[in-house]
Amino acid sequence: MTLRGCAPGTHARIQRITTDAQDRLRLAELGFVRGAEVRVIGRGATGGLLLALGDARVAVDDATAHAVDIEPAPAASHA
Repeated sequence: MTLRGCAPGTHARIQRITTDAQDRLRLAELGFVRGAEVRVIGRGATGGLLLALGDARVAVDDATAHAVDIEPAPAASHA
């Protein structure tokens, strides 16, 4: 499953990033690393997502959301 298919309110754990090395490095610098937990805050009209990643809020476009493989994470782990 990828972030692209997640609805607002979804809690997930990042499993891997399936994009080129330059984009993986950029995403890693933002905190998109294996095991990081994210919460989908909202979805834009063109498919982009607003995410909570730690204390940060990050917007990603549809292609980036499609490149982030995730697994569901329990909401309680985001206390």
